[in-house]
Order: sequence, then structure tokens, then C-alpha cells
Amino acid sequence: MQLDPTTLIVINVANLLAMSLTLPLVMGRNLSPAARDARRALIVNGVAWIALIGSGFWFGQWPDWLLSSVAMGLLSISNWLVFRALGGWLGPRPLGTTLLVLVAAMPLGYAMSFGSYPVRVGWANLLTAGQLLILARATLWPRKPDFGRRTWRLLMLACFVLMAGFTTARGVLGAWFTELYPYFRAPTPVNIGALIAANLTLVLGNIAVLAAWREEADQALHAYMLTDPLTGLLNRKGWDEHAHRALRRAQRQGQPVSLLVFDVDHLRLVNDRYGRDGGDAALRLFGKLIQRCLRAGDVGARVGGEEFCVLLAPADTDAACTFDRRLRAQLAHAAPTTLGFELDFSSGQALRESGEEPLDALMARADAALDHAKHGGRGHLVSDDPLGVTRPRLLEADFAGVEVTGP
Repeated sequence: MQLDPTTLIVINVANLLAMSLTLPLVMGRNLSPAARDARRALIVNGVAWIALIGSGFWFGQWPDWLLSSVAMGLLSISNWLVFRALGGWLGPRPLGTTLLVLVAAMPLGYAMSFGSYPVRVGWANLLTAGQLLILARATLWPRKPDFGRRTWRLLMLACFVLMAGFTTARGVLGAWFTELYPYFRAPTPVNIGALIAANLTLVLGNIAVLAAWREEADQALHAYMLTDPLTGLLNRKGWDEHAHRALRRAQRQGQPVSLLVFDVDHLRLVNDRYGRDGGDAALRLFGKLIQRCLRAGDVGARVGGEEFCVLLAPADTDAACTFDRRLRAQLAHAAPTTLGFELDFSSGQALRESGEEPLDALMARADAALDHAKHGGRGHLVSDDPLGVTRPRLLEADFAGVEVTGP
């Protein structure tokens, strides 16, 4: 069977157009920025190939120069959009600045060297190969620990490496061995292989994009199931999942863990006086302030009506008291201006310094300390740590209102 390069190019463009038209129907409108960039990359790639085919009707004339230069620019922009999509899915990717330089240089160098076939072919193919290798590198080592674990990244990697290899070969042949690649549609083995690879990687690459989009949708659904819609914090199910994970990590690293349990004071009176909207606004503000105080690795959740939990890892009793003080000060400042009334909370704290104490037992101790705070007049912290009274920082004026109890 003899393969015709022109036929392969037409098939490639037909595939691009078909996918460009159907992918929006499959993915819908409500897309993340990463998924939107991936879809735009496909559309821009299709337009680039149409411009490249159109340039052949004016071979050697100014429309050929214009359309082919535009095509080179659009192909480069398509690669940049793929890079942005990978960054959105996997976290910041390396070599972005280098890729931007290659994207900008591609159409400029191509247009300026159009009169010399070896120079423009070498320029276009070798710069494209460089872009593809940067994309291949961008599929590796995701910075988001919960995303990018599926095999779609390896499929993308294989597509980029394969096309980079063929593109490099075409650039070398066109620049230094022109008789082996004399024109774009030359029926040479390398050119035919490159066009077959282009059709193959187009299909496989879009399968990878759909797989990434599916993983993203699954994660969004999972996050929705674990999130409290009013405050944006974790709900009880999300708390159980993330807090257990944080406890296991702290245990492996031999770090102390502090658990704080908060109860918004007199929320029922707030609802009676300001209505349900006022109570919801109070809970929403409290959840926002908790999120603002959390560090990387800490876990915050709304586990009941007016009950919130925060797991600080690593943190001792002093660090938990500092968190409580900072949260209390922010609430005292924000509530009158945001809500129109003052708001306070009671809190209980439990410390796990070592061992394998389960989350339920730690929460039971923190809940018992919270009960002491509520029965002792509310509006302050009670610690379950019996050693807390010996720590100088707990005796400073900054910790006024902090009560420490223990067995």
C-alpha cells in the first residue's frame, strides 16, 4: 500500500476539524481554564493546518508567504495553549519563558527566511521540536499531589516525544540534506512517517485531554461532596478523610498535633434576633476567618451546625493558643463591621504529642475541653493539655482568657 502525503494531510485536517466541532459538544460550556485552553489548542491547530494547505495554492507567491507564516504562528500558539492547560491541571510548569520565546520567534524567523527553503524548513521544524520537548517535560512530576496520577500524562508524553523526533528529523533533512526532503509534501519515508504520527498523536492526544478533563471533573465532584457549601470549609465527611490523613503524616514524622474544636456562642440567639440570614452570615464569616488563619497542612472543617474543627499539624499547645488568639482577634474586629453585631466563640483543645491515638479519641478530649469552656462562661479557650500551665507563653497577658485544665 502506497501512502500519499497529500492524502495524509487532508485526513489530518479532517480529523482536526471533526474533533474541533465535536469536542465542545462533548465537554460542554462550564469548563475550567485548563480544559478551555486544551480545547482552544485543538481549534487553533486545525485553523493552522487549513492555512498551511491553503498556502499551497499560491506556491512561491506572497499569499504563500503570508498563510504559511500565519500557520507557523498558530501552531506555536496551539502548543502554548497546551502548556497552559498542563499548568492549570498539574501546577506551574518549568521552561514557560523559554517556550514563549520560541512561540514568538517561530513566525518571525519563518517569514524572514521564507526565501531560503533550507533555512525556513530547519527553523520551523527545529523550533517546533523544541516546543514539543518542553511540552513533554511539562507532563512530568505534577505538583498537585491529588491530580495527574492517571496514565493520560504518559500518553501525552509519548505523543510529544514521538512528534518531536519526527519533526527534528524533518528539520535536519530540510536544512542540511534538502534532496531527502525537497518540499512539504515530498513522499519520503521520514515525511510519510511524520504525517502518520501526526494523525496518530492527534487522536491519542485528544483521548489524553478527555481523560484529564474526566479526572478534573471527578475531583471537582469529590471536592463538592466533601465541602460545606455555606462556609467553604470541609464538611464532616471531608474532615474525617483529611484529618485522618494529616494524623498519619504527623505520626510518620513524629510531630505533635493539636486539635481545636470551636462553638460559635449563642448562635440560636443570633438566629432569633437577626433571622436565619444573619445566622448564616455569622457562620460564613467565621468559616472565612478560619480559612485565613490556616497554614499549609492544617485542616479546617464545619462538622455541625455551629461547631468547627481545626487540626494543626505540626503544633503544640502554645501554637494552638496562638491560633485561637489570632482567630478571636480577627473575629472581634470583623464581626461588628461585617455583620453589624459582635460575635464570639468557645474553644477546646487537645494535644497528641506522640503515639497512635485515633482521631475519635482526640476529638473526644477536645470536645470535653470545649464543654468546660461553655460551662465556664463561654468566650474563651480550655486546653486538655495538663502541661500547658507550666509553659511561660500561656501565662503572658496576650493569652488572657485562656484556661488550662487536665486530669
